[in-house]
Amino acid sequence: MTPTMPKVARNAPRSQGPRVHKPRVLFLLREYPEIGQTFIKNEIEALEADYEIGIITRRRADVPYANSRPFGFASDMEEFVAQVELFRPDVLHTHFLTEIPFIGELSRRTGVPFTVRTHSCDTIGLKRRSLGDRLRRMMRRAAPHDDFSVIDSDLCLGVLGFPCARPWMVRAGVNPAKLIDCFPVVRFAAFHDQSPNGDAVMNVGPVAATRATPEFLRLAGKVPGRAFNLYALGSDTERLEKRSAETGARVNFMGPVEPEDMPAEYKKHRWLVYTGDLGAPEIGWPMAIAEAQASGVGVCMPALRRDLIQYVGEGAGILYETIDELPAIVSAPVPEEMRIRGFEQARKSDIERHKHLLTDLWDDALAGRTPDYGVAVEASAVPPRVVAVSSSANAASAA
Repeated sequence: MTPTMPKVARNAPRSQGPRVHKPRVLFLLREYPEIGQTFIKNEIEALEADYEIGIITRRRADVPYANSRPFGFASDMEEFVAQVELFRPDVLHTHFLTEIPFIGELSRRTGVPFTVRTHSCDTIGLKRRSLGDRLRRMMRRAAPHDDFSVIDSDLCLGVLGFPCARPWMVRAGVNPAKLIDCFPVVRFAAFHDQSPNGDAVMNVGPVAATRATPEFLRLAGKVPGRAFNLYALGSDTERLEKRSAETGARVNFMGPVEPEDMPAEYKKHRWLVYTGDLGAPEIGWPMAIAEAQASGVGVCMPALRRDLIQYVGEGAGILYETIDELPAIVSAPVPEEMRIRGFEQARKSDIERHKHLLTDLWDDALAGRTPDYGVAVEASAVPPRVVAVSSSANAASAA
């Protein structure tokens, strides 16, 4: 059965004066519910107690997860306008920088203000590239990003993005006054578990040549006494499975896992080895790093850029130059001090800790206040007044 939008009366009033209902926020998404975009799931679940959430998507997910919220479809601007008129939201919200021109036009047509949360995959392409990389992108005819002038509109309440992406977006023409620095969207309490971990080694994420996933196979071949598990998404999985068998790497290919089951999967592992291509550093701030740290898993991240120390954390993980540095590391236990620092570093990505950076924009708009972006940027470095974080050793099993 085709999912539908929650039914809301067409003549329902928008928020004015004292709240008589939950403020309504309409999520406009490219695809939903995509298992590779659990940051959207995390965000919705963290907000739905205080906001009435509607979800409209252009297309079905390629690999959907099971526990989604009701949603509807729209294929063009006119259909999206009709959905806005039906749901009558107080605010529009979307994910990815590439959606800004679309949501900006929809906001202009309907008069509903909007916010945007950006991520790694949509902003890292703005980073200054070498001449060779620019030529490679020209050969692939990679599409340029669209004009971001709509962000200057009063209808744009703000754009959230990783701290590392700020200079890239500003250089591309995004108004710095509208940018809010924010760590990734992780449900910390779901993963936080300080009990002992298993001793396997894991890798998580899309399978692609540019991520140097074959290096994980090579590492597995160098550490024959340890189980290596690759939680893979992507069309190259079959090729890698064949290569693993041919080389005797004996990597276990786990395939997609439902988001609610991932905390238990992390606990089976001692180390997470994230892979990336040092020759084409297109990896941002992957959620898997914070999820692993919250689960007590040691993290090894390729040293692709200087900003990664801000995300991995000083002493909270390892930034490596080549995979050849890692056999001895992943064969040993995670140093306890690194594990402790990892728990604290992961808290920076907790949606319960930083969701106010988004909701403050909405609440100010509903109250008729102009958002104070300077305060929002400063607030991104410190916890909000109330932090809902579990500190028990078995938070994952209690969540």
